[in-house]
Amino acid sequence: MSQRVDHPSGARPTKSERTKEAVLAAAEVLFSERGFDATTLDAIGSHAGMQGTAILYHFSTKRVLYEAVLDRMFTPLIVDVHGQFEADQPVGDRVAAITSTMVRFAAARPAAARLILREASTGSDEAGDIVGSASRRQWARFLGALDNASVDGNRDGLDPRVMWNVVIGAICFHFGGGSTVGALPGDPHDSAQVAEFEMLMVTLARSVAGLDDEAHL
Repeated sequence: MSQRVDHPSGARPTKSERTKEAVLAAAEVLFSERGFDATTLDAIGSHAGMQGTAILYHFSTKRVLYEAVLDRMFTPLIVDVHGQFEADQPVGDRVAAITSTMVRFAAARPAAARLILREASTGSDEAGDIVGSASRRQWARFLGALDNASVDGNRDGLDPRVMWNVVIGAICFHFGGGSTVGALPGDPHDSAQVAEFEMLMVTLARSVAGLDDEAHL
């Protein structure tokens, strides 16, 4: 569950809440740069301006902290995607909207793309289990909708999960892969480059899914 707290209008967060947010922000940076296994509580504490042992007052273990980071990072994206997926629009429009949302999210939070790539390629079994559990928890409704989808004109009965795996992989690699394996690093601060890449990903998603503007779920 996310550790962020919503406040009534005008209310100020408590010292404890500000500390939690500082720890989460520091942990997000270090987990994405070093991975779960190589990131210590002491390093996170130093980045957040406190002793590493003090983190345990707010998060009982490093795993609990990592789960909170994942929820903090991805919950806003999943909420947006769920709404777009269930919108009363032609499926082609929904695919375009969801793809655009994912590109913009990755451009705004490239640490998320780096974290996914790092744990997918080099993470330990424990890190993989944490990320996998978080993914299943966050994407449950989305994947359920995909399982029940019947897309008119879907090329060769393509499983829609295949399309999203292709699109999400390309987005993560673009913003999180840097110059590895000949990748052309995406500059998340270059709005023109982000817009161009967004158009490319929308075209790719629609092409892989074999969708036209009149197709519906």
